[in-house]
Amino acid sequence: MKLKAKFLKWSAGAPTAMINKKTAEKIGIHSKERISIRTYKKYPKEMSLIVDIVEGIVRPGEIALSLEIKKEMKLRKGQLLDVNLSTVPLSTIYIKKKLDGKRLSEKQIKEIIRDIVNNSLSQAELSLFVSSMYIRGMNLKETIALIEAILESGNLLKLRKKLIVDKHSVGGVPGNRTTPIVVAICAAAGLTIPKTSSRSITSAAGTADVIETIARVEFTMEELKKIVQKTNACMVWGGALGMVPADSKILDTEKMLKIDPESQLLASIMSKKLAAGSEYILIDIPYGKNAKVSKKKALELEKKFNKLGKYFKKEIRVVITPGNQPIGKGIGPALELIDIMHILNREKEAPKDLEKKSVFLAGQLLEMTEKAKKGKGEELAKEILQSGKALKKFKQIIKAQEGDLNKIKLAKFKKDILSKKSGKIIEIHNKKITSIARASGCPIDKLAGLRIYNSLGDRVKKGEVLTTIYTESKSRLNSAVNLFHRIKPIRIR
Repeated sequence: MKLKAKFLKWSAGAPTAMINKKTAEKIGIHSKERISIRTYKKYPKEMSLIVDIVEGIVRPGEIALSLEIKKEMKLRKGQLLDVNLSTVPLSTIYIKKKLDGKRLSEKQIKEIIRDIVNNSLSQAELSLFVSSMYIRGMNLKETIALIEAILESGNLLKLRKKLIVDKHSVGGVPGNRTTPIVVAICAAAGLTIPKTSSRSITSAAGTADVIETIARVEFTMEELKKIVQKTNACMVWGGALGMVPADSKILDTEKMLKIDPESQLLASIMSKKLAAGSEYILIDIPYGKNAKVSKKKALELEKKFNKLGKYFKKEIRVVITPGNQPIGKGIGPALELIDIMHILNREKEAPKDLEKKSVFLAGQLLEMTEKAKKGKGEELAKEILQSGKALKKFKQIIKAQEGDLNKIKLAKFKKDILSKKSGKIIEIHNKKITSIARASGCPIDKLAGLRIYNSLGDRVKKGEVLTTIYTESKSRLNSAVNLFHRIKPIRIR
């Protein structure tokens, strides 16, 4: 049926459509069923989506589309679209197969990923796919097929550069914001490091969230190439580049479900590195009590990453690092950026643990690319940091991303949390700290979060400030403070 495109000022977070009740009756469709929309062009664009049936908002002969569809299909108001009832995709059968614990073929995995990108799966069906990976897992063959399918779903970054490197952390440690420092050091050393990052899934902030406090992180592929050509680096949100769109949609679902399947973790990391053209890849796996993985699990992941590196003919190095407590002082986008600037500016407030780890990781990349001799990478990284070259490079990157370092500021409201007794800190619980940071408004409120003043083993006195919580509203402040007292993330004995 021919329907005219109409756009309401609403963003659904996913492609969504509304049609009038009378129109629905003519097509023979019910609310929440799947429709396909297709443009009338020589090279038509087509999309499958879930429809809502309404009265009053949309007239007969019209279809109201969310802004996501307008942007993705490049539609104009009043444009005629061919709208029909869509068939149930075969991939739903494959998802059930995985839920039943059976292995999927390369063809079946590619079909699922294609349907995810084409929006042929409902949110419930996509959630089932993510849950099936989480519950049943995938073997190495399935994981490789998943990586290749995700990689084929989007654009590739092709740079006329040598020594393209990347670094990734599997996460789970609050404040572990090493990436901007590593990027600045490595780019200053002459390496090319086009860092595409995701926004936070379950943490207080991702690298893209942190950089977004002072600079743009959404660019077209051509804009990105110019930035990298000029500075040797970038720190951007990968979701805007169309590089691995399937991964972005799966990550959004993971965020909603608060789960992170291992096979998708491997596929997400590898597909992004391959899409960026990285030749040398450093993977940081923090382990420990309250970290995302145990040391045993970290060693298992290391083996899998090494196998994937051999298959895709990339040099991968995995480092397994302690992750039993937060790293740095700030937790939250702006507060983590302040830590980064203290380190780059060589200020006394700089958190030593964050600096030490950043230098170590940068040193690994310098050795992998033979910019430094074996065992001398950290020495060179430290020299670049202390000389001010890393700071100069960081400023250059931020300027290229239309940023302004003067935008750094703190939230409107804050509250100091005092120690109720004297003693030794025996636990700083990562997940509880993250929960408090998110209760304060992270990562959406860029200035929200908390600052931690001590580490494990430190002795504190009664009445000493343990942490300061920052928020953009009093209600958020009260909520975060109450949560802190209820779940007690810092234990003193």
